[in-house]
Amino acid sequence: MSVEPSDEAPLPAAKRSRSSSASGRAKASKSTKAKAAKAKIAEDKTAEDKAADVKATELGGEPEAPNAQLEPLTVSVAPIVAEAVPATSTATSRTIALVAALALATVAAYFSVAGMAEIFPGDPVAVMVLAATMEAGKLVIAGWLAAHWRRTNWKMRSVMVALVAGLALINAAGVFGKLVEAHVSVAATARSGVTERIEALDARVSAQSSVVADLTNRIAQIDRAVDESTRRGRVTRAINIATHERATRDGLDTQRQTATATLVGLQAQRAALAGERSRIEASAGPIQYLAMMVGAAPEAAVRWLILLMVLCCDPAAIALTVAAASSRR
Repeated sequence: MSVEPSDEAPLPAAKRSRSSSASGRAKASKSTKAKAAKAKIAEDKTAEDKAADVKATELGGEPEAPNAQLEPLTVSVAPIVAEAVPATSTATSRTIALVAALALATVAAYFSVAGMAEIFPGDPVAVMVLAATMEAGKLVIAGWLAAHWRRTNWKMRSVMVALVAGLALINAAGVFGKLVEAHVSVAATARSGVTERIEALDARVSAQSSVVADLTNRIAQIDRAVDESTRRGRVTRAINIATHERATRDGLDTQRQTATATLVGLQAQRAALAGERSRIEASAGPIQYLAMMVGAAPEAAVRWLILLMVLCCDPAAIALTVAAASSRR
């Protein structure tokens, strides 16, 4: 039996031994590393178990067993529901805002309509109807615009805002006119009436004083004539003059007494009118003190106060109307 020779040459014995020893060392190194890793994991787990036991002991509980099976934790999640605003509270606030808006708007409309009638006295009824219609239209536009703001394009918004602003200015003019008329006309009428009566009484007092002075002079002339005759020794003549002029003097004296009583009555009436004028002037005392506080003239203080009232009344009514209408959306 013949054996064919192989082409590959066999490895020497020394090389085979070195290769087997190198692979053995590699396997041993890997095994050592794996054991070290397992030991480290075991140590870490033991340390974690000890820390958990210590923590449980501090909290008063019992330490868990190291190899105890943990039951799965079941968490029930409730659906999150947004807290709704009570419908009663919303309706109440809307009702209050609407009532306040209507009250302010009614008062402002009354002052505006009355003021427009004062500004245009030629046809007050037509002016009042026009002003009342514009006031109602202003509130309707403001409420509608607030309720449909997002569904209205910007052009319509601009037009309606301009209309509301213009109608508010007209309302302000009417309210201003009414307040000025209320401030000026009554006080001025009362003051002028008292002044006219005082002037008339002054004229009557002056005329009556002249009458009394004339009668006094005539009586004094008779008395001087009698005294002059008596001084010159003409007693008979003096007696005749006194007898003849006695009736005249008595009449003049009676007239003087009557004229004097009339004069006293006129002076008493004048004093009463002067007191009434003082009371009228005293009625403006609060505004005078206010003017002193702000350092302005009384009339200037009144004008600023009226302007402040005008700028607050109607805009507040519009704002409350918008708020009430917006809450319905």
